[in-house]
Amino acid sequence: MHLTMIPVTRPYSHWVLIALSALVSQFAGAQASSGYEFSPDTLDYYLIQAFQAPSVRERIPLNHIGVTVQKAEGGYRVTAALEGYPAHQGGIERGDTIVRVNGEPYHPVYSFNADDTGGLGFTPNPSEYRVEYEKLGNLETVDTVPVFENLYDSYRTATLNSMQAFPLGNKTIGYIRFWGLSRATSDLFSLEVAMSGFTNSDGLIIDLRNSYGYLSSNHLDMFIRNSRVSFTASNDSNSHAAIESSFASSANRVFTKPIVVLINAQTRGGAELFAHALSKIGRVTTLGEKSAGEIGPFTVNEDTFRYLPADQTLIDGQPFEDVGVAPKQVIAFPYAQGGRSDPQFEAAVDVLLGRI
Repeated sequence: MHLTMIPVTRPYSHWVLIALSALVSQFAGAQASSGYEFSPDTLDYYLIQAFQAPSVRERIPLNHIGVTVQKAEGGYRVTAALEGYPAHQGGIERGDTIVRVNGEPYHPVYSFNADDTGGLGFTPNPSEYRVEYEKLGNLETVDTVPVFENLYDSYRTATLNSMQAFPLGNKTIGYIRFWGLSRATSDLFSLEVAMSGFTNSDGLIIDLRNSYGYLSSNHLDMFIRNSRVSFTASNDSNSHAAIESSFASSANRVFTKPIVVLINAQTRGGAELFAHALSKIGRVTTLGEKSAGEIGPFTVNEDTFRYLPADQTLIDGQPFEDVGVAPKQVIAFPYAQGGRSDPQFEAAVDVLLGRI
């Protein structure tokens, strides 16, 4: 997938990209030269940049409404909406197609951001926008104000916003969507504290659909007692997982009840390695569609991030790149399938009710 570059703002770009290039160049030698690119006219560019930036200050903020999208006929189809962000609050959902913003064709980046700082970056834009979108064949509108935030922070916040526990009969099921996995100590601590909210849940749904990030052994600590399940990576250059062959559990609480993990083709990087590790536990059912099989690094080439496949890396002795995680139960859910029902989530609830 090659995306056409167009002139764009480049916040901190020259120095940030040089720093990022140094950060990932150590991984490039052992990788294949093929791959795909993200340019600054895509939201994925700012997602990768924010997760790879060497410091908090260098994460690029932009005005956005909290969606992931793909090009579709007539506009951009929403593939996911971040909980608590403007699109989600305004009723825009997965499967909807955003058509226009203030009467102009919608663009995920430039509908809310202008190159008005002489190349120094985007600026906050607290204006209200009228967003037109198609839902189930009907054209709807919503007035909304974008947030000005880097996508690393947005993914962290949406993860905490997603948490809920709901009763079904005499049972309680918990739900959390890991939008982005981070190895930062503060993020791991916040997540462990948040997980305490599921103490009284009889089962848990972990949603990794459209997830990205970097896996730590501390993530597994919250679900695997005494490191009984882990995995090995043959290539130390795999930057998406910091997993020792054995590690002492650091979590104060371990969720030991039945779990369903939801994955899809947009589950990438550390998120799919997380799903791989959890799938080894007997009380865990992986459900949905095969993950992306993308655990390679990104290098920086001028104004683009180029993905380098990790085709030399073996996970538990087996190729993982382009293979990914195959769910125990395959439940298709095409993005073009509109409506408010979520067959993958509904199947997850049924699986848990059959086990708790």
